[in-house]
Amino acid sequence: MGVVAGKRYKSTPRTVTTVVPRQEVFGGTLMVRAQEAGASYDSQTHSVNTPALELDLLPGVADPIVPGSLVLQWVGETYIDRAGVLFRAVSTSTNAGAAVGTVDYAGRKATLSSYPAGISAGVTRVACLTSSAGFSTTELVFRTPGAPLRPASLQITVVRADTAEIVTAAADLNGNVVGGIINGTVDTQTGIVRLRFTTDPLDVTGAASVPVIASLVSYNAVVQTSLPMSAELLGLDPVRLPADGRVPIYREGDVLVVHHTAEQEVTPAAGQTVVLDRAYQAVIEVVDAAGVLMDSAQYSTDRELGSLTWANPVLLEDAEGNPLVSPLYIRDRVEHMTVCSEVQITGALGIGSPVPWDLPAGETRVSSAVTWGDLQARVFRWFTQQTWNTGAPNWGDEPNGNSTTAQYNLLNWPVVITNQGAIAGKWALVFTSATAFNVVEEKLGVIASGNISADCSPINPATGVPYFVIRAQGWGTGWSAGNAVRFNTDACLGPMWVVRTVLSGQGTVEDDQFNLQVRGDAD
Repeated sequence: MGVVAGKRYKSTPRTVTTVVPRQEVFGGTLMVRAQEAGASYDSQTHSVNTPALELDLLPGVADPIVPGSLVLQWVGETYIDRAGVLFRAVSTSTNAGAAVGTVDYAGRKATLSSYPAGISAGVTRVACLTSSAGFSTTELVFRTPGAPLRPASLQITVVRADTAEIVTAAADLNGNVVGGIINGTVDTQTGIVRLRFTTDPLDVTGAASVPVIASLVSYNAVVQTSLPMSAELLGLDPVRLPADGRVPIYREGDVLVVHHTAEQEVTPAAGQTVVLDRAYQAVIEVVDAAGVLMDSAQYSTDRELGSLTWANPVLLEDAEGNPLVSPLYIRDRVEHMTVCSEVQITGALGIGSPVPWDLPAGETRVSSAVTWGDLQARVFRWFTQQTWNTGAPNWGDEPNGNSTTAQYNLLNWPVVITNQGAIAGKWALVFTSATAFNVVEEKLGVIASGNISADCSPINPATGVPYFVIRAQGWGTGWSAGNAVRFNTDACLGPMWVVRTVLSGQGTVEDDQFNLQVRGDAD
């Protein structure tokens, strides 16, 4: 504002508005979001885990805490250390409590994973013992109180001295102990355990060794003991049995039978020949869906070629004429006899000759074989006696009283006996008159009657052939009622005593069974 020639001027401010258009260019797709003016939102909650609370128990102290010596009090609760684990609210009656944290003995710190909220009161050390020597170790050798140990029963628990971590390990069937930092072996026969604590079992310099708290090393194992069995209960002197009462079924040098059974679904057609996938079977048979055997007269087999030919006509029935249930299966089994060359505690077996077939490992079985060599049936201990006491019969191998004047001519007419019909038995031909007699066996009783004018050939119902044949030509005269002829027979089968021992304890399987098969080569 100024003054000119006596006039006064006044300036008035003025706002000038200028509209400037602006434009923004977006590339791609533009998304516009909007909401109603009256829209509302529900409350949302997000939970965050409480971080672990770390307590410095001994500030300014360098010695480690002795395991099991720490007792704390905090906010009215008492905390007790047990093998590196802090327990709260330990019951005086059950000695049980709630695990709420861990203890780092080397770092002298306690870590609580569970604690009350909003607490800031100080921690009171009721008891805490430290040690300057003999705290940790990296190797350990000890012997269990008893031996032998049951395989795979040893378990080891240690506590790391650096992190207070609890590490466990268990022994396998070979006696190897492996688990985390625990590596070693156990001799189950002597009970000696050798352990190394390392992150690298191949390290021999000690650089990978991990110290563990020696006083907290614990283990458990099952020690086996043998109880003597009564000779009256067993039926033989137990001195003949192994100390633990168990007889091994696989031993080096024994004969083994490696066998596999395969099934092939089939639809019978009269006169048709079915060629199987392999040859030289031990058994080829047909079964129905229920496992019932088909009548063997309805087919023929060639085990060398591995084929089966149906009869013409073919009847779908079993040996008793009952109808079979479809579908039908051809079941064939191959077997390979070999010598056992190695037996491992894991159950692995080594054999002395290769298997001629490519057999599936999960289905192939191995059986032990008891060999007797060459065997054949026989008649022995032939004698006569004048009187046969039916109340107390003489089944011994020597005559009671005098022998008879009449005799049977064994030299010219020996008793005929076959491998197929003979059994292991004790026989008596007890005369009921001068010509007739009864055939008596010690366990079977009276099974037939005979006459000296005809051949005596009682039939073995199991095989359909005679137990023996006594020729009529061998009988002389002079026999009378009450006379007896005694003799024994042996079968061509070898004797075998089977005993199954069940260890005490809870059952682990629902069905425990085994099969016996009689094998032989006919000459």
